[in-house]
Amino acid sequence: MMNYTLRDFSLDALPTNVLDRAKQFKKWIAESEVNPVYWIESQNGVKPEMILKNKNTNTTQTFISFISSDYLGMSQHPETIQAGIDALRKYGTGACASPMIGGYLDIHKQLEEEIADFTGQEAAMVFSSGFSANVGVLNALLGKDDIAYIDLQTHRSVLDGLFNTNIKKIGHNNVEYLKFVLEKDRHKYKTSIVIIDGVYSQDGDIAPLSEIIALCKEFNTMIYMDDAHGMGVFGANGRGVAEHFGMLGRIDIITGALSKSFGAVGGYVAASKDIINYLKFYANTSIFSGSPAPQPICSVLKAIELIRTDKNILKKLWDNTYYLRKRLTEESFDIKQTISPIFPIMVRDPYEVAEAVRLLRERNIYVCGVSYPAVTNKEARIRISLSASHEIKHLDTLVDALCEIDKELHIRRT
Repeated sequence: MMNYTLRDFSLDALPTNVLDRAKQFKKWIAESEVNPVYWIESQNGVKPEMILKNKNTNTTQTFISFISSDYLGMSQHPETIQAGIDALRKYGTGACASPMIGGYLDIHKQLEEEIADFTGQEAAMVFSSGFSANVGVLNALLGKDDIAYIDLQTHRSVLDGLFNTNIKKIGHNNVEYLKFVLEKDRHKYKTSIVIIDGVYSQDGDIAPLSEIIALCKEFNTMIYMDDAHGMGVFGANGRGVAEHFGMLGRIDIITGALSKSFGAVGGYVAASKDIINYLKFYANTSIFSGSPAPQPICSVLKAIELIRTDKNILKKLWDNTYYLRKRLTEESFDIKQTISPIFPIMVRDPYEVAEAVRLLRERNIYVCGVSYPAVTNKEARIRISLSASHEIKHLDTLVDALCEIDKELHIRRT
């Protein structure tokens, strides 16, 4: 078992200068290498299996992977791969300039139009990552006379975009408290905006979108939703949490990542034409960053086409999700209130999480252990991400292995 966690060497926990803090951090590095450290060597092209290389022994091992947010398996789909290859041949490996000075290609415009339509918005804009989309958008829109009401579990990128404005944190999905603060702060700020995730990336639950939209309308407040983990997953046509609730076109600003269901890399914002036109000149993470490369842009264009035309992919993802939820519930594992392909298996101790991850890897199962800084140490968990590429045999192997290691670690709820 490990003696240290990342929390022990954070800025607040170890308030020394950066050189001393980095030196002390060697304790964690040394201890973590007691367990084999695997580096990705290659993938065999059939997700969810991955071939990893052991850093210490220089040997390879094949794992069933449950760490990827590639919910629809698009990163390995032959048509998305071919679309990326064709883009490389036509455009080269990169635009090598920011959109403002010539890095804006016809395929960027095409993808922005597709994203706008897919999300039910007037217009859209692409970024080099989902993180940079949130940071750039919020930086550009909110200042010292504005306020953002943010759910406690919104993504870290949201917080990094709000350093120049006022913030009030709202308890997770606490609609009653949100109504209280919106009423209390009515008319105090030039712009007020409620910021939520569509699907929360650690607990796997979703926002009560209909209720939040009603409150925002009542108090003349904008609504901003990061639907990185919902787009391509929720809704009858995979158009996200807004479609799931019948609320397409009712959200002021939607952001997301191209590295989840779309199987590539990048980010986007979708909103009104006026907001998007403004952001193209004021979002610093776009203006001062190279445009997204052609390959992922064209792979995402193909992914959106496949999501629209092949409904069996989305059905397979949800068949897997329902099956794993049933098995984990029957075996009495605590998976909180997840209703998505994200499964938090609650352990609530970072040291036991690390040990559980090690024991699963001994069984050729690759999972993510989550503790500080993603969640508090008391909320430490094993995080499982499902894909349409998983087969039932993979899910049974996972649950059977969890039941085995529970005999040693006692991670099931009692």
